[in-house]
Parts: sequence; structure tokens; C-alpha cells
Amino acid sequence: MRYLTLNNSGIWSFRFQIPSKYRSLFDNRSEIKRSLRTSCRSNAKLLALQLELEIRRKIADVSTTHAELAEKTPSLETKRKHPHRYCPMQCLELYRKYKSSYVSAKTIEGATAKCRVVLEIVNKKKLASIRRNDAESARQILASLPSNIKKHQEFVGLTTSEAIKLNNKLGLPVISQSSVKDYIQKTSSFFEWCVQMEFTDINPFKGFKFKLEHKVSKQKNAYSPEQLSSIFSNEIFTKKVYKHNYQYWLPILARLTGARINELCQLRKEDITIVNGTYCIHINRNTPDKRLKTPNAERVIPIHSKLLTLGFIEFTQTVDNDRIFSELKLERDGYATSASKWFGRFKTKLGFEKGHDFHSFRHTPDFR
Repeated sequence: MRYLTLNNSGIWSFRFQIPSKYRSLFDNRSEIKRSLRTSCRSNAKLLALQLELEIRRKIADVSTTHAELAEKTPSLETKRKHPHRYCPMQCLELYRKYKSSYVSAKTIEGATAKCRVVLEIVNKKKLASIRRNDAESARQILASLPSNIKKHQEFVGLTTSEAIKLNNKLGLPVISQSSVKDYIQKTSSFFEWCVQMEFTDINPFKGFKFKLEHKVSKQKNAYSPEQLSSIFSNEIFTKKVYKHNYQYWLPILARLTGARINELCQLRKEDITIVNGTYCIHINRNTPDKRLKTPNAERVIPIHSKLLTLGFIEFTQTVDNDRIFSELKLERDGYATSASKWFGRFKTKLGFEKGHDFHSFRHTPDFR
């Protein structure tokens, strides 16, 4: 199968080339790569087929939405002929509505908020007038943006440029280079969409290079073998002393699957499937209440043998609700709010300092 590759460890991987015109839908990635976590070619073929269908379905859905958006914009031809007339903030609002068709409200609001900051720094009235030198200037200015700007009373009511100017005097901490990178990349995705829509002719934020300091951050936030021992030697896991089922199962699932907290909190019984005789967890958005961080976050994860030994399958079969962790309620950010707060209190009692949280399981090497 053309999307399958075999690594040196004998594990099959899935690789799918994204057509250039659809890359903005996948965070500007040119390729989707995923370890299938199996050495069986038959299993790998089935998993690869599922992933290919999911990607193609996403592209098809977005293409349909794109066409609908074009139909609802009667002045589109006029705008194409006169791209210089486009106001950056108006285009950003169109982008927000477009992305809202397939991205969670929290994700798109966060992305557009960062784009808005960059556009305020650039301060151009016409989208097409924003060029590479403007993007470079914005990148340099962003390095002086105060961190946690909304938490400081000094910056209330100020524009981004005014806040940066004031902070040059106050000397409060500024955002990291990885945060600057995120602002630029979010804005690049916006401009990539604008180019596709013919609102402008170039993406001036494309191709910036940044230091790979995020790798150091992930290593710092990972749990060490000693820290993992501290967590899983607690009576919750040794004696099964807990109030809610999620308090026992979520940390174990995170450790053995690498899934995000909300992906686990929103699991339904139907998401536990058997693929070629292997129990799997299907991370998906097949119901309106589910949320995924990115369009390509949908995937199938083979269930680790330790989960089978601990009785996870039997547990899901005894749950008298469609949702596995029905005690968790849907809130603004999904089903994970209560579970996230609980784990925060739990790890604090164990003596963990700031920088270690539930998401740290995703950055933790496999010590199993």
C-alpha cells in the first residue's frame, strides 16, 4: 500500500502527502505522518485505510464549505478584481467564520486573537499592502510583547503597540520565542487562506525560521521515572481508592495511549472497537459534543496490553451510559474541565511544581 512505510524497529507508519492547496487545513503541513504502532501488515493496511478516508473526508467537507462560502459572497468577483480594498480585520472575521465550520470555538478564537495582535502591530488598512518587511517588523516587535498581558492592570484599555511601549519602561516579562513563533504561524495560516481566496497575492508570514527551543520545554515538562512512580504508587492506583472512575482511568490511559485529556474524557463505548482482533480506541468527532484539537487529530490507537490486564474493557462494558466517563459534564472547553482541575490538585499534593500537568504525559518518554 503506497501510504505505508516500515521503520527499523519493524513498526508500520502511515504517510500521506497533502496537496498544496489544502495544506492550510492541516496547519500548513505538507505531509501527515503517524505511527500505526503495529508490526502486522494486515492491521497496518486497515489502519492506514481508515486514516486515508478520514483525511479525504476532511478535505471533501472543507471543499464543500469553501464553495458554500463563495456562493454566499455575491461581491466576490469584485473583490478578486480589487484585492487592495480588503480590510485585514474584515478578512480575519471571514476566516474565523470559515474555520468555525470544522474547528472548535476555543481553537479558532485563540488563533484569531493572535492574528488580531499581529495585524494591530502591522497597522495597515489594506490587506494586500502587507508585505514581507511588515511581517519581519512584526516578528521583531512581538519579542517585546508582555507575557500574560491580560493579567496586568497596567495594560487594560491599551492597544498592543501601546502595551509594548509601556512595558519597555516597566520591564515586565515578555513572551518566549516559541510564543512568537506561534503568533507568526497562526498569522501565516490566515494569510495562506487569504491567498487561496484571492484576497491578496502573497503570504508575507510564510517561511520564518525559529530556534527549536520548544524541544527543551517538552523535556522539562516530561515526567521522570521517579515522578511516574510517585503518581502511580498512590492509593488511587494501588488500592483503587477514588471517588470517580475517571480519577483512576484517565492518568493510566494518558500514560499508555498518549491521548489528550479531552480526547479521553469524551470517549464513548462505541469508540472502543476491535480491528483485526485487536482492541482499539477510536479518537474521533462523530458526535456534535466532541472536540478535536486539529482536523487530523482523529486516529485509531491500539489498546496497550497493560490496559487489558487492568480490566479496562470489562470496565467499559459495565458502564450504564453511552459515555464512558459520564460523570464529566460538557462545559465551554469540552468534558475535561473538572478532570483537569482534579489532576492539578492531585499533582500539587504530590509535590509537583508548576510545569508538570496532565499534558506532560504526552511529552514523557516510554519508560514502560
